Amino acid sequence: MPEKKLRLVHTSDTHLGDPGGHPESADALVSVVEAVSHNEADMLLIVGDVFDNERVKDDVLEWFVKEIGQMQAPAVLLPGNHDLIHETSVYHREAFKHAPDNLFVFRSTEGETMSFPGLGIDLWGRAMTMHTPQFKPLEGMPTPIENNWLVALAHGHFHYEDDRDQRSSPIYPQEIADVACHYLALGHWDRHVDVSQGSTTAVYSGCPLGPIGNPGAGEVTVVDLDPQTGVSFRQVTIN
Repeated sequence: MPEKKLRLVHTSDTHLGDPGGHPESADALVSVVEAVSHNEADMLLIVGDVFDNERVKDDVLEWFVKEIGQMQAPAVLLPGNHDLIHETSVYHREAFKHAPDNLFVFRSTEGETMSFPGLGIDLWGRAMTMHTPQFKPLEGMPTPIENNWLVALAHGHFHYEDDRDQRSSPIYPQEIADVACHYLALGHWDRHVDVSQGSTTAVYSGCPLGPIGNPGAGEVTVVDLDPQTGVSFRQVTIN
């Protein structure tokens, strides 16, 4: 059983650098960063689509890494389908070669684990090179290490049983039920949705700008990992 009590702020889909669809995305990110300190969180998770596309200007990337660098807590980032990991990825550009020490980016397309021994937590994520039905966001997830929390990050589409279309980066109910992580932080949807299955707590944080059609109603998910009471989460309003 994990030994340490931790609090995480979970967000996704900020879409920085999109002047059309998300003109207030920078303000939303500032509110996310502020939510980390306001909620006395130990870590920030950003689960994909941080940037709207790989054509965003360098100053957007530089502003992002500077903003993250002002945090005391570590920030763990998983690329999504708008900011893929491949040859021309934003994460290969100059700003990320000089990223602050508290910013950690998943880059392995086979999946990788990041360990934070001081916090008693391991994080796992699988970066995507292509957003296709063949990409399996949960494939290769390990089991927890004794006494550590295991939190997984995944960017993809949860398939309800009555879904008729085959979507890219699918995540099926049984897959969630079968994994061994303590919390599955999901991104890709603009709304907060609890898709927990079996004993696995799995949550879409929703977009910090609020759902499309309801801008300004932004939230983040605050996750408490407690050795005594287990995993709990709640939505906290920002901006």
